[in-house]
Amino acid sequence: MATADRMEIIDLTAATPSAGVQTIIVHNERARGADGVIRSFRVATPPFDRACYWAAYQKYDSMAPFADNWPEGANRIQPLAVTSFQNLTPHGMFVLLRGAEGRFLALLPVVGPRCMAWFESQDNHLILKAGNLGTGPLDGETPILAWACETDPYAACHAAWGAALAHPTVGWSTRWRSEKPYPEAFRYLGWCSWEQYHGAISSDLLVEAAQAIEESGLPIRYMLIDDGHLDEKDRQLVRFRPNEKFPEGWAPLMRFKRPDRIRWMGLWLNFNGYWHGIHPQNDFGGLNEHFMEVTYQPMIQEKNCAPKPARIPRTGYVHAVAWYDAMIGAARAAGFDFVKVDNQAKSLRFYMGTDQPVEAAASNNQALETACARHMDGLINCMAHNAVCIFNTRIGGVGRCSEDYALGKPDRARRHLHNSYGNIPWLGQTLWGDHDMFHSNDPFAGVQMALSKALSGGPVYVSDAPREFVPENIRPLAYDDGELLRPLAPAAPLPESLFIDPFSEAAPYRVIAPLAGGAAAVCVYNLTEPERPVEGWVEPADYAAAGAMIQPPQTWAAPQEGLIVYDGRAATAEPLFARRSFTMPAFGDRLFLLCPVREGWAVIGRTDKYLSPAAVEVLRATPDELLVRMVESGPLRIWNARTSRVLSSEGVARAAGGGLWQVALPAGRRGLIVRLSASG
Repeated sequence: MATADRMEIIDLTAATPSAGVQTIIVHNERARGADGVIRSFRVATPPFDRACYWAAYQKYDSMAPFADNWPEGANRIQPLAVTSFQNLTPHGMFVLLRGAEGRFLALLPVVGPRCMAWFESQDNHLILKAGNLGTGPLDGETPILAWACETDPYAACHAAWGAALAHPTVGWSTRWRSEKPYPEAFRYLGWCSWEQYHGAISSDLLVEAAQAIEESGLPIRYMLIDDGHLDEKDRQLVRFRPNEKFPEGWAPLMRFKRPDRIRWMGLWLNFNGYWHGIHPQNDFGGLNEHFMEVTYQPMIQEKNCAPKPARIPRTGYVHAVAWYDAMIGAARAAGFDFVKVDNQAKSLRFYMGTDQPVEAAASNNQALETACARHMDGLINCMAHNAVCIFNTRIGGVGRCSEDYALGKPDRARRHLHNSYGNIPWLGQTLWGDHDMFHSNDPFAGVQMALSKALSGGPVYVSDAPREFVPENIRPLAYDDGELLRPLAPAAPLPESLFIDPFSEAAPYRVIAPLAGGAAAVCVYNLTEPERPVEGWVEPADYAAAGAMIQPPQTWAAPQEGLIVYDGRAATAEPLFARRSFTMPAFGDRLFLLCPVREGWAVIGRTDKYLSPAAVEVLRATPDELLVRMVESGPLRIWNARTSRVLSSEGVARAAGGGLWQVALPAGRRGLIVRLSASG
């Protein structure tokens, strides 16, 4: 093996604010070893004091830290703060360096039609490897690394992705998140079967759940039926129709679809048929012409599983299209409106040892998207944390951004929160992050999970047994018809939180999301393990980062009159002139809303909702009058410290202290316009 010093060098030591793509040109070149690597490079970078490194199964993975599950990744890509390249977790997907002179360098390994790249480390050097992971040849030019240097970390992340997307072999396979349509169903509150029932679902159970959802009075607009329905044998798919627990198929459940109640039904499917592929003795008839036989190789955690024959789509887009069109078409024919497709990253593993594994897995992802665009109204990508999956999402705009949520498990809750937000600088450029389901009755983190889902901007779906919902944790997410209050872009770590270890350091983990009307939500977490107090804070400088994940990134400037900070827990508001600190003794969160002051007024919004400013549109503001439109009316709070009296055209405005005014409005009126006058 060549040492790091003898490798070709990609020299970025003199990187200045700019961006680029490194390509290689190969002529009928094959991998020299079984690892499928064609070329290796040492990436020379400027000095840095901290970096954030994204890879699968890192030291804080809750189930299998440092597991070698290459080339999958499942849902287990995790950000980790490091101070050097020594002993990096192999197979890294992204790295962001904080260097001298306020510069940030983002490095993104790229996937082309047949070749992918990834990071490793050797002798404290950053190593980039590229290959097709197979036995066939590569020919022509292929991109392997996109990079960008900027004075803002989020500008660097965006520019690195921009450089990749500008390359013709990448730009056709994925797009910016903002360029993709967002499925209508995911704009509403939903429910998922998995965390409560796991695989023990049946037709009778789901019918009872649907009845209980209707009787709950909560505006849950879709049901997502997770694993437990597929007709499989030995963890391999046999046929498309549901198993024996569904004697009448899906018809009993579909009777609950109504335009004003449960409007949509979603179905969980497995990208590869089932966890171990498609059964050799299946009922797919002529589809078998599009299959190839492989040997399923168990993962390291499958200790009691032996290798066995499996079938998967043959290499080639035409075969992939035949399979995924049939699979997704069957779900649509059964009455489902969208799908959550799991286990995507494992596709690459199935093709290891064949000629072109990267090409085969990419074709599968592209064919899935084509089938969903034809048959479905939405797609959630799941267990899709390898680069082939991420770089082949030209249509789908939603993907899981963390490992599974787990009910009542403190370590899982902390890491789930951290990874859900922490993956957004990398994954959130092309996808809205799905933070997974949550139990509203989770005794440890029910409130924290609800708020994180609100801040995500992605799908929000509860998973309690429907007769055990905690409405006070659910209702703040949505309006009476189930429509979610959403940020303008996904919540992401504030710049300093990109480079901390919130588990081992006595430091808060802080995230921010942009809201309508120029407001921003800052959420501060204590994620320490073991628990210890941390000093949290919110400050005026945070506001500048609110637009970090808007595309293209924006640096927000506070208005001349400044900002009001609204403390959601204390229900107080005050001008934010300097850092406001507070102690967080143990696990928990604190939500603060930064609301711009214009003409003496600041809109806090509908304060019975987590993202209250998103519920209000300012139509006009003068020193004497504020005119607003409510998306849906409810308790309204505004701030004005210049007047001793506020009159409202609707309801009554009462002083709540410190310049805060509470307006009691009739509930549930869509588009209500309210005129507020300063009269004292």
